[in-house]
Amino acid sequence: VMRPRIAQHFAGFSLIELTVAMAIFSMGLGSLSLVLLLAIQGTAEARYRTVATLQAHSLAEAILLNSDAVGHFIHPPAPLSEECLTTGICSASDHAGAELAAWESELATTLPRGAGLVCRDSTPEDGRADDPACDGAEHPVIKVFWQEPGKTGEQAQDERLISRLPQP
Repeated sequence: VMRPRIAQHFAGFSLIELTVAMAIFSMGLGSLSLVLLLAIQGTAEARYRTVATLQAHSLAEAILLNSDAVGHFIHPPAPLSEECLTTGICSASDHAGAELAAWESELATTLPRGAGLVCRDSTPEDGRADDPACDGAEHPVIKVFWQEPGKTGEQAQDERLISRLPQP
């Protein structure tokens, strides 16, 4: 006896539905990875700005502690004197030169292409690492420069942090 054929209904997803679902899921994961990448980049930029701020404040404190030698921070003296090296009796300018050299070395190692200087400037918000644009007028300022890694072309400009010092 032959049985009549009954149409069977298969439940499940078609290939098109699966493809659309995978495409939507992939776009969501791509967006999430972009957000994570931007967060990591923002964290790195904030880290460099924090390091620059700490370094500038560190030198500002050293200058205030050795206020007799502010001019020697602005115009670094010759290397440490022989008396300072042999006897340990150092002048204010010797201390200023040693402090500034150590600070510049620390900038170079903690910031990408890090550099800095102390100068008198009436418009401290200008300048670059290769041309700090100090005009010799007004109050002393500390300028710290660095370049964010991974930026090229017009994006590869120097980042800058300025710290104004009180007038001695």
